[in-house]
Amino acid sequence: MRRFIFLTLTMILVGTALGAAADLTGTVTNGTTNKPSIGNDVVLVTLSQDGMSEGARTTSDRSGHFRLPLPDTRAAYLVRVIHQGVMYHAMAEPGVKALAVNVYDTANVLSRVSAVMDVMRFEATNETLEIKQLVTVRNESRPPRTLMNDRPFEIQLPPGARLQSGLVQFEDGQPLKRNPVPGERKGQYHFVFPVRPGDTRFAVVYRLPYDGTAQIEPTIRNPGERFVVMLPKSMKFEPKAAGIFQPMPDTTPDHVEGTGPMTLGQMPGFRISGSGTLQELQGRRKQTESQQTQPTARPGGGLGPPVEAPDPLQKYRWQILAGLTGLIVSGALYVAKRTRPLDMRRNPPIAWRTPTRSINQEILGRRNKRRQRQIRGAHKSSH
Repeated sequence: MRRFIFLTLTMILVGTALGAAADLTGTVTNGTTNKPSIGNDVVLVTLSQDGMSEGARTTSDRSGHFRLPLPDTRAAYLVRVIHQGVMYHAMAEPGVKALAVNVYDTANVLSRVSAVMDVMRFEATNETLEIKQLVTVRNESRPPRTLMNDRPFEIQLPPGARLQSGLVQFEDGQPLKRNPVPGERKGQYHFVFPVRPGDTRFAVVYRLPYDGTAQIEPTIRNPGERFVVMLPKSMKFEPKAAGIFQPMPDTTPDHVEGTGPMTLGQMPGFRISGSGTLQELQGRRKQTESQQTQPTARPGGGLGPPVEAPDPLQKYRWQILAGLTGLIVSGALYVAKRTRPLDMRRNPPIAWRTPTRSINQEILGRRNKRRQRQIRGAHKSSH
């Protein structure tokens, strides 16, 4: 019996020590110069169901090193590094003791920053046409730098458009609600958001008066940009010029048309008619609503997984589908309700991921089960 009590107390002390305070060390590297980044503010952000809060703060030293105290090593944290006014983030998962964060110098003007994909989703009633538009901007600057000015990305909406909402997504991170700012001309908007090296997606949801038909004239921002149109099968799609758009079957349950890399002077315009709602988004709306009451951990933070069937734009499917499907299933629904919890262990370090306690609970549950098995074994051996 004494042995059983001793083992029980030992297990409790071991579990307490595992979760005790420790230090998280790391290095900040300037990806533009490939040298240590000195004097950057480094912030430890605590994650919870209620949001994010600052836990500790320090500054990177001459070697780019930093050290932050962790209140609980079993918890997940977000490390935020501020360099030249731009925030860079990395996720510190439970048990992680060292972290590396890359930052980049900023520039007002950069070459090799271009739009590579424009995806437009259409849904219509007898009076309203709703368009969900996602533009992927790729920053391939050499050396890599972050584009930061008053208008890193601009978008022109068609006449009569009523903006509903806007979102921004960096790489495969969690979408961030960010409404664009109106410009001088009617229908002109711009996002005030840094374009870091890699892919940044800018999304808008807007509505147009609709009488059953509409002529759409997309703008080619730069050579090489591709266009994808998604609409219900109950609606009709008529391209302005032959040979520009090609069907993309088996991509989604709906009608999908896509182009190859465009050149200046081509005409990607088209006419749509009819009404209907996208089957793909119908299913995701129901799934999102059900998960508001029964959250489940799922990779991607609500970004739909790529469709397995091949298509002509296989290389860009993750941008077309994963980027927008969960990004703007419904602008109003996303704004009104918080997205479901994430499984952080299966996702890369990102900036705006929804806080969750499910990881900590799972780890603690596994440790408790191990302790119970060890205690039961000790109890049997004592008899």
